[in-house]
Amino acid sequence: MSGHIIEDPHRQRWIVISVAFASFMAAVDTYIVNVALPTIAHYFNVGTSDVALVTLAYLLVITSTLPIFGKVGDRTGFKKVFILGFAFFAGGSFLCGLAPQIYLLVGARCIQGVGAAMLYAVGMAMIPRYIPEKSRGWAFGITATTAGLGVVIGAPLGGLITQYFSWHWIFLINVPVGIAAIFVALKVIPKDTPAISSAGKGFDVAGAIMSFLGLSFLVSALNKGQQLGWHHWGIVSMFIVSAILLVSFILWERRCKDPLLNLNLFKIPTFTFGAFAALFAWSMFAGGNFLLPFYLTLISGLQSSVMGALFLISSIIYIIMSPLMGRLSDRVGARILCSLGMTGTTFALLLFAFTLAMPTLMPVIIYLVLIGVSMGAFVPPNNSLTLNSIPQEILGAGSAASRAFQNLGMVLGVAIYETVFSAALPSSMLSSSLSAAAIPHDLLNEGFRNAFIAGAIMCAIGLILSMLAKEAKNSGPKQAVREFVA
Repeated sequence: MSGHIIEDPHRQRWIVISVAFASFMAAVDTYIVNVALPTIAHYFNVGTSDVALVTLAYLLVITSTLPIFGKVGDRTGFKKVFILGFAFFAGGSFLCGLAPQIYLLVGARCIQGVGAAMLYAVGMAMIPRYIPEKSRGWAFGITATTAGLGVVIGAPLGGLITQYFSWHWIFLINVPVGIAAIFVALKVIPKDTPAISSAGKGFDVAGAIMSFLGLSFLVSALNKGQQLGWHHWGIVSMFIVSAILLVSFILWERRCKDPLLNLNLFKIPTFTFGAFAALFAWSMFAGGNFLLPFYLTLISGLQSSVMGALFLISSIIYIIMSPLMGRLSDRVGARILCSLGMTGTTFALLLFAFTLAMPTLMPVIIYLVLIGVSMGAFVPPNNSLTLNSIPQEILGAGSAASRAFQNLGMVLGVAIYETVFSAALPSSMLSSSLSAAAIPHDLLNEGFRNAFIAGAIMCAIGLILSMLAKEAKNSGPKQAVREFVA
């Protein structure tokens, strides 16, 4: 598939800009929503377990449909899927902004998640498809930078909109952005031919259903376990059904002629270690981003606008670090930088966990600085490490699988952080909006502390996996290529 590589530097830049636009849009949405979650919980008078569904439903749909859209991209070309993704994302955002009830909001987030899955599945895959290998570190760094720029704009904008207008507008603002993105993509993304033939091949519908339901039952059990009780028959049943479905999914994928998730990917050690390291890193990141606004609201008493401005600390550092680390990974190797990034996040989480009870914002500021530096050092090199190990023939499916692992990490991270946090609170307060006046600060601090310690454990595992990954000097082992194409 080397014929897809574009040598014209001007055209390369426009392709990277279009892909980066998708990353920017998704990042804006994520951080606008995170800052507004306490306000949304108060608006609908729900607790953290219910408002967590606003994030979990979005991430769960992305995780479950990414492999499907990766295969669609390989078979129909990337451009169609990419543009359709913007359309679904903008339409879902519009419905979110009109939602009058929490579960309707959750449903609209599912539609938004379908669009995001399309963008994620083929967006990052377009870099190794069109950009020469010597420039891919730069390209990944640019996309990470624009995602960080989305965070810079998203957090304070979300705080201002939530405080001075309405939380509904944090979704409605995506509509004009999405329309503009469609016009940009139509103009700059080249028409491409499918990487593989679709003749005689269908989609793994059974695998898609089993994976989606298995993850849904798992997340639902984690989400409601503390509220209903871990020994409740419904919670136990959901865990059992989830285990059966996920094991069945793996067994089915092994014998399916055209699987949703090609397990041969995991015969490439670099991809395996890199993907699982990303899973744990993004678990920590998403869980912390979900819970930190509640800490700033309940413990620090900050308004939404101030809270959004505070998130600028990690955002600015991240967008400065990302392109530098992307360039540096081309020279010194990605594994070293990934390992350093995971070391930094582990230290940041433990430091914050044991200083968050201090009556000052200094622990938060230090935490945000360290997270910005560490994730900036981890994300671009990890993307380069993982995607460079995938054979060109299945870049769409491989990129989708890689992104699915990141989003699976986000789903589990939000669910685990919320579960660990809620375990410290009285069960009578889990189904209604939290109030700092109603819950003693020592209980709140205990919940926050336990959750961030759990995040540190995730990052320690990610560190070990990053150290085990080896640099891929080509597009993957020849044996793996033969198995993929066969």
